This record gives sequence, structure tokens and C-alpha cells, in this order.
Amino acid sequence: MRSYASDSPQAVSRLLALTVISDGGGSPPEIAASYRLSILDAAGIKEDLFDQVLHELSTDLPTTQGGLAMVETEMIEKCLAEIVEPGLRLRLWKAMWQLVYADEQVADAEVALLHMATKAWGIDPGAKGSQ
Repeated sequence: MRSYASDSPQAVSRLLALTVISDGGGSPPEIAASYRLSILDAAGIKEDLFDQVLHELSTDLPTTQGGLAMVETEMIEKCLAEIVEPGLRLRLWKAMWQLVYADEQVADAEVALLHMATKAWGIDPGAKGSQ
């Protein structure tokens, strides 16, 4: 898997993309919501960069024989470790929650990803962002 510079637009994009695909695909409402999030502008992310990172993530992930992407804990931990600035962590965490709720269907894998971020980044689970 590729490495991105800490707090870079690519690192932020990858976590947003990971949130979008963590439920086994990437529902159109989640993908559309990713383009509307203010975190993209705040992190200097253009739509084409997000699309590129989403494609790179899809390429980097191992797949099952059935073609489903496999996301391993170590990979998630590496992605989370690339975000170090506390304010960016909180903004990204809130954006990830928005993506999870965008399709009005919350999958266990999405919740697991957000709980990993909550723990790794030391975010108070009661912070505004989750619903």
C-alpha cells in the first residue's frame, strides 16, 4: 500500500475513500456526499484528487476470490497514523461520520472503522459528529 505524507490531501482523501468503501462498495449517496463535505475544501482536496485516491485505494486493496475488497486492521492503522494534527483529526472524524450516514444505512464495518479512528486519535466518542 502507498504511503502519503502526514496530513496531506491524499492521506485525508484515502480515509474518506476507505469510509465510502468500508461497507463493501461505495454507494452513490456516500460518494456524492464526499464531494459536498467541507473537509475537501479545507484540506485542499479537488474532486479529481479524491477520485484518483479512491482508484489507488481500490487498486491497493487485496480482494477475495469473489472480488470483494479486503481491508485489514494494519492497513487502517497505517492510514489513521498519517493524520497527526488534532484539529484535522476531529474534522476528518466528523466528515467520516457524515459519510457513514449519507446512505441512511450504517454497516458494521463502517462503525468499526469509526471506532478505530476514535480510539487511535483519542477523540471523545461524545463529540459532535456521530449520531
